[in-house]
Amino acid sequence: MSKDFAPSIGDNYSEYPDDEAGYLYHAWEVTSTGEAASHDRWLLWPGQETLPPADALSDLERWALARRCAQLQRHEDVLTITAAILAEPREHPALNYVEIALKRAELLATGGLLDDALRIVSEFENTAHTWPMSPARARAWLTLKAGDADAADRLYRDALATEDRPGDALFEIAEDFVRALAIRQAHAWLDRTDAHLDATGDSATRVDLELLRSELHALEAATDDHDI
Repeated sequence: MSKDFAPSIGDNYSEYPDDEAGYLYHAWEVTSTGEAASHDRWLLWPGQETLPPADALSDLERWALARRCAQLQRHEDVLTITAAILAEPREHPALNYVEIALKRAELLATGGLLDDALRIVSEFENTAHTWPMSPARARAWLTLKAGDADAADRLYRDALATEDRPGDALFEIAEDFVRALAIRQAHAWLDRTDAHLDATGDSATRVDLELLRSELHALEAATDDHDI
């Protein structure tokens, strides 16, 4: 199973596949056959027994177990395991610890613990690991995950001013708001992206934008039907 993981990517975090998050590009080149096989077994953990002691597993095996616990909706176990992974020294050569930290932060934010989630961003802000988004955008994203779309909107606008690739960021932010069902903000960011594409002539992204706009319209229609 480990050989099937695609390399990690550093853009478009809102579509970031769960099978890739937390792993480095070269993960399976620096992992022994035995540890890779153990990792894959933990991905299939049945969840009927007690969690193994944290010190019995490598960080790679722990991450597989954390992902499996997430599938089983065992959120407290995910938090327990990721706490062990993120403790120093964070040296496993196959893992991107920032991505794991953001997964932990997302779970905290959606669980109503936004301050704890934001502290994780601050803790990892100056590490050498690759970020899938800027720390400023991570704070906005977590705020959105916590359910405060207005505050997230302000943070995203501040973060956009620091982006090296604002066109990509505009689309990804619009996508975040669509996924969060924040209808008003989603329309505003789609319009901002549209204006940017008009100014730059980016026809490739326009196709994606129209698909995203259609997705938003479908979500709006489904919401209206539900209200009726």
